[in-house]
Amino acid sequence: MPEHISLYLAAFITSCVAIAFLYPLSVRIGLVDIPRGRKQHQGAVPLIGGIATYCGLCLALLLFADSSIEPIYYLLCSGAIVLLGVFDDYLDLSVKLRLAVQTLVGLAMTYSLNLHLASLGDLFGMGVVELGVLGVPVTLIAVIAAINAFNMTDGIDGLAGMLSMVSFVTIAIFMSLWGQQLHATMALVVVLAMLPYLACNLNLVPGRRIFMGDAGSMLIGLSVIWLLIIGTQSESASFRPVTALWIIAIPLMDMIAIMVRRIRKGQSPFQADREHLHHISLRLGLSSRESLALITSLACIFACIGIIGEYLLVPDLVMLLLFLAVFSAYLYSLQNIWRIISHFRQKWLQSRQPRIIK
Repeated sequence: MPEHISLYLAAFITSCVAIAFLYPLSVRIGLVDIPRGRKQHQGAVPLIGGIATYCGLCLALLLFADSSIEPIYYLLCSGAIVLLGVFDDYLDLSVKLRLAVQTLVGLAMTYSLNLHLASLGDLFGMGVVELGVLGVPVTLIAVIAAINAFNMTDGIDGLAGMLSMVSFVTIAIFMSLWGQQLHATMALVVVLAMLPYLACNLNLVPGRRIFMGDAGSMLIGLSVIWLLIIGTQSESASFRPVTALWIIAIPLMDMIAIMVRRIRKGQSPFQADREHLHHISLRLGLSSRESLALITSLACIFACIGIIGEYLLVPDLVMLLLFLAVFSAYLYSLQNIWRIISHFRQKWLQSRQPRIIK
């Protein structure tokens, strides 16, 4: 939105300056990602993308936000998540400690602004599903799920950033069209603050390759769920709760699928492995950039389904059933990907064999 151009510029420029300042500092103090185990990149890469993005958010929201107290609470909650991420990047914290802090942030978010899931919409065609006393615990589950869903997508260059950008832009479209312009601006501020990180992460800035780190992936997860709750639960709601599923479809489906797979194997659902969608696409022979383009395109398609469904007011139940059908197909495909590929490879080889004419 043109009237907020100074706000966007502040977020972008501050993030650029933060990267320039933090890059040599991170190398000096050891806040870098060293390739080992599952990590196959070359050299020690600074983990400052999330910190730089947060710096851009801070300046933009503190200098240009209105008199509302909400931006302050958002920056406090997101600042706690960024700090947790920095310590996790540096010390590799335990899962229990990460979940405990994420829960506390969720509680602070809920009780500071009364920001929680009060209803799930008319999911079953029998009236609005009110959560009542379950609102707070369901909100905490949603907050933790969103934070960790985006954290799990941060496996190849640019993926977590691009997927979150799809979500933020979709949210901004809804909010700008249906009366939540200030929050639409907030969504776009996050995008502008994240652009410098993406440029460095994708090697568009020579000699300045950086990673988002847990600080960044958890920050965008919290920011997405913050805006989704505002967009679906406030009096001037811009879209329905079921539409939120389509806005974060890829991170959500990938997280649930990988957790189901780990639990079936008797493993912890938070145990790291190389079974995510981006890992599978790499093993299929796609390059990192091709995998990024493919997965981001899928996210755009799902977001468009959400936009079309919301615009046409497709019943909540239909949108939910369609999402469950897509998720079932996604889960089946990932679990049987090699069998499916083997089947089509055999079919292709058979088609290439010369026919014997009698």
